[in-house]
Amino acid sequence: MWLLINLSKEYTTKITYYVTFDKLPQDKILQEAPDNKMKFLVKGNGFKLLGANFSSKKLSFLIDKLKSKNESDFYLLTETKKREIQNQLRSGLELMEIIKDTIHFKLGTLKTKKIAIIPNVSLNYKIGFGLEEIVVSPDSILISGPELQIDKIQSIRTEKKEFKDLNEDISNQLPLKLPEGTKDVKMSHSLVGINVKVDKFTEGSFEIPIEIENTPKNVVFNTFPKKVKITYRVGLKNYNKITADLFKVTCDYNKTKEANIDYLVPRLQKSPELISSVRITPKKIDFLIHK
Repeated sequence: MWLLINLSKEYTTKITYYVTFDKLPQDKILQEAPDNKMKFLVKGNGFKLLGANFSSKKLSFLIDKLKSKNESDFYLLTETKKREIQNQLRSGLELMEIIKDTIHFKLGTLKTKKIAIIPNVSLNYKIGFGLEEIVVSPDSILISGPELQIDKIQSIRTEKKEFKDLNEDISNQLPLKLPEGTKDVKMSHSLVGINVKVDKFTEGSFEIPIEIENTPKNVVFNTFPKKVKITYRVGLKNYNKITADLFKVTCDYNKTKEANIDYLVPRLQKSPELISSVRITPKKIDFLIHK
């Protein structure tokens, strides 16, 4: 009886409701979702308040008419929505106050952008084999969503996948993964095809003449040796595409002076993209200067 007597009395208390924001202007989209929980000061008897606390009912704010600070910042004065919210409360509850007096919104337009796909794969090969190329199909997709979100995305990676002991071409489909924290963004594709082309690798080599940079005027440089040996790895399919003129090796005399050493250091300035694991022999070049 004591409980029934107390529940029949009127109280004023704060209740938290989940809220939604409906009827957004047609030419706008939410860039960032506002908090979906708000506190309301309501009055009613204990029975009604108890029921409200356990209710899953959501309250809706109509936001078709917002005030604006600039092109993207909008706000709503909740005082203007008291009657609208009162009509949604359970019978017997009276809305006294919406605790938050202003709700801020970041609005923008729906944006679509073409974005590159980056395969997130770990590749391990059998001895003597290596990567020829990775083909992604499609290599780009369209994403659409709030402008603020779309502008942050520069590329999309696939989910991570590991391939071991490769000695032949493989094909697979991998899901795409939006960057963490991305919301309300749609992709034109959820899967992309990954084709890993594998080739048997061999070694090749050339003797390349050395070019000397930043030599003093009116002097003659003699290097020993005059050429260096370039050794590299290349796939058998591309072996005949590699020629000596695709390489350039230089020695910078200024670097030698700055380091206070008595030899030149050869550096690879140009090489074809089809090769890997390049070595230069020797690593030190002796020289004489004739004035």
